Amino acid sequence: MLAWVLLPLLAFTGSASASLVSCLQSHNLNVEIPQNTTWNVSTTPFNLRFHYTPAAIVYPTQTTHVTLAVRCATQHGVHVSALSGGHSYSASGYGSRNGALVIMFRDMARITYNSNDETVVIQPGARLGAVALSLNDQGRALAHGTCPYVGVGGHGGFGGWGMAARNWGLLIDQIVSAEMVLSNGTVVHLSATQHPDLFWAIRGASASFGIVTQYVFQTHQAPSSVVRFSYQFNNTNLSTSQFTSLIEGYQTWASSTPKEVGIIANVLNGGKLVEMGGLYMGDLKSFYQVVEGPLIGRTGAAHIVYVEEVSWITALEQVWGSSLDTQQKPDTHDTFYAKSLVVPASSPLTPSALSAFATHAFFAPIPSSLSWFVQFELWGGGNSAISSLPADATAYPHRSHLWTIQFYARSTTTSWPKTGEGYVNGMVSAITNDAGMAGTVFGAYANYLDPELSGWQEMYYAGNYARLEQMRMGVDPKGVFEKTENVGGPDILI
Repeated sequence: MLAWVLLPLLAFTGSASASLVSCLQSHNLNVEIPQNTTWNVSTTPFNLRFHYTPAAIVYPTQTTHVTLAVRCATQHGVHVSALSGGHSYSASGYGSRNGALVIMFRDMARITYNSNDETVVIQPGARLGAVALSLNDQGRALAHGTCPYVGVGGHGGFGGWGMAARNWGLLIDQIVSAEMVLSNGTVVHLSATQHPDLFWAIRGASASFGIVTQYVFQTHQAPSSVVRFSYQFNNTNLSTSQFTSLIEGYQTWASSTPKEVGIIANVLNGGKLVEMGGLYMGDLKSFYQVVEGPLIGRTGAAHIVYVEEVSWITALEQVWGSSLDTQQKPDTHDTFYAKSLVVPASSPLTPSALSAFATHAFFAPIPSSLSWFVQFELWGGGNSAISSLPADATAYPHRSHLWTIQFYARSTTTSWPKTGEGYVNGMVSAITNDAGMAGTVFGAYANYLDPELSGWQEMYYAGNYARLEQMRMGVDPKGVFEKTENVGGPDILI
């Protein structure tokens, strides 16, 4: 059991910047402040809709530096936020407010493979592309997301879905242990036998409880080859009935497809194109028997087909669309609003819900500067490893669902149109308000964070939220790590 040293309740403000920086510098920490020439670049988030100004940024190289930084922050009444890859949809790595101390893990990105037990120790600043390449050199792999620039810290803290997740589980399901710095500066080691309650909590809600400084993951044998596939279906006339029939067929097929299949149906070009693409962790002969034959039998023939047996790394590169080496070119920025919808397997999308979605997405007024895509990501169905665990196995609760749908709209300029959120919200409500979906308990995915999501507590954490909130009150009673949609935190801080 953890023993907590509770300090007097502090009123956190942004007025203590000078004394905070002095404290940080007294410990010889690498500190960045607004006067540095690199400040504007360092504080520009992935999503340009948001911008928060930190009190300072610390660049640790070891766990002790994180401990010292957290203690300085609590001493001076400043909130703390960890930033790994910086790909939060709401720029929450910057603390969801001005005046937070940001701990940026740029210099804590080591990846250390242990051949004795086939585990890998990964620091939070490591990017997914680097993880995939490093492990592949050892003939090993993990199930994780597809964007190589995403950091392990946040991705592994809230779920971590990717093309191999139905076969190997979410990234959180591959965590063996973790090291974490708590709000009082204490360092704890977490596993199924060490502080198991907190180990449970960090697998789906880690940012609410502390700062993970390293994860240990159980790796898998990298496949010698996989089948990479893509089926493109044209809908140039924006037919809602054609779209509904296509996704209905996809859904019927998906409900029983084997776990070796990772697939997304991407709705692109304003609805004029649906691309069903992914990878199959098997050989080409069995692919035609268990994937292509049954899928096309439900959807009808595709207009463009790509099927090829390729290496594991080549498949990951093709899914992303370019190299996994993030050192080749800098990360990009976007101006966007995104939402997610978790659809339970017990309540598959009805034809009327799909038709209502298509009607809104294809024909509702849309700002001229806005473009969008929607992804129907297959998480459940068949013998999916994600669905093999009960809802309370980890803080992440959505184990018996079929889809996670991502709705993503971006501005072609750096400014965001005022009606943009309404258009995206209309896509979601077209499904959730459909009479055929009455009684369905939908969820949402915290790695596609929507800072404007109503009822986020239940949407993200379902029946696990009450336990998480009680734990958070004991672990971080002063709200050192408080930010938008962290457990126990506010709905939005703007």
